[in-house]
Amino acid sequence: MTSLAQPLRKLILNQSKKYVFSGRHPWILEHSLHIPASQPAPGEIVELVREDGKFIGSGFYNPNSRIRVRLLTWKPDERIDKDFFRCRIDRAISLRTQFCSSANNQSMRLVFSEADQLSGLIVDKFGEHLVIQVNSLGMLPFVDTIAQRLFEIYRPLSIVQMIDEKSAKSEGMEPGTTTLIGSVPQEPIELEENGLLWKIDLAIGQKTGYYLDQRDNRLAAAHWTPRDARVLDVCTYLGGFALTIAKHASTSSITAIDSSERALQAALANAERNGLQDRVEFVQADFLDYLSNELDLGTRFDMIVLDPPRLASSRDNMRRAMAAYHRINYLAMRMLAPGGILVTCSCSGRVTRGDFRDMLRGVAERAGREVQLLEERGAPADHPVSLNCPESDYLKCTIARVL
Repeated sequence: MTSLAQPLRKLILNQSKKYVFSGRHPWILEHSLHIPASQPAPGEIVELVREDGKFIGSGFYNPNSRIRVRLLTWKPDERIDKDFFRCRIDRAISLRTQFCSSANNQSMRLVFSEADQLSGLIVDKFGEHLVIQVNSLGMLPFVDTIAQRLFEIYRPLSIVQMIDEKSAKSEGMEPGTTTLIGSVPQEPIELEENGLLWKIDLAIGQKTGYYLDQRDNRLAAAHWTPRDARVLDVCTYLGGFALTIAKHASTSSITAIDSSERALQAALANAERNGLQDRVEFVQADFLDYLSNELDLGTRFDMIVLDPPRLASSRDNMRRAMAAYHRINYLAMRMLAPGGILVTCSCSGRVTRGDFRDMLRGVAERAGREVQLLEERGAPADHPVSLNCPESDYLKCTIARVL
């Protein structure tokens, strides 16, 4: 990596390309750069300039990634070093400390990548344990500094570094989980959310252990649940929506489906932990197969929650993803009783709110149903959105009444 005492290697933005660069977006893609005369090393800190030599920003370069440069600063005199990361960590945590902390909110996102101007870094807090998710090769040399600052602030029992398979492949890293500080619990830890107790296994959980971003949406769904409703929760994972509805709403039945046996076992354990095992039926099934079969059988529900995994991971599969969103929402809309509530979600950053609303409009027209939008929600404040990076507005949660 380049010594920070030396001038940074300059890369030139190719301004002849259409839609090459938008404002202060932190991602610079391969086709957006002129081929450099001297290739920077993977993870090297570089300076991005316009064709006239005007400074744009500085960040990490990675020739192995589709995102060639991840910009971290747009100030020409700001160096990316250990002090830089300490300051950025402090700035990110100040938001959570002032506006996101509460006695009943032991878990939250402390750092949210591009939204906190730390592209490729996510930090989640689960009670007394922190998980650092590294999605950028350039972040690796600074992880110890980041972990140390987090330890100084929170004194957690453990700090773990996680690199998932997908990020490792796209960035040229080794996947795996590494304990940086303390000792990771061998048993699942217990957390409280929305008046419920949850067991979270940090070693095998999806993402960094649990979907923190749906916390407020689960409670909102419970608020909109019709009295004595027949509820279907699709892709329940650990039972988040189903159990929150069971806790806070009056229902006649709740069916929660997921394709993962391990997830359903954990969901059932969470139900038993909260005395709700008799309120929810857990079913292992592929969600499209289940919806199609139940529709053919004439099954009807008063409320359906759709929280599928990310379907659009890149621009290339957007059409296929939108077709999948259309299909699952079409099946759900046809299964809803008149006046039923649809809670439908997308966690795909490539899918805009306009895209999602247009999809629902098309579904309603095809199904011959009138739809009233009640709420269009997103992630809570510990997952802020950067206006310069629309992809950070990834979570859409629409609550609608289907007539």
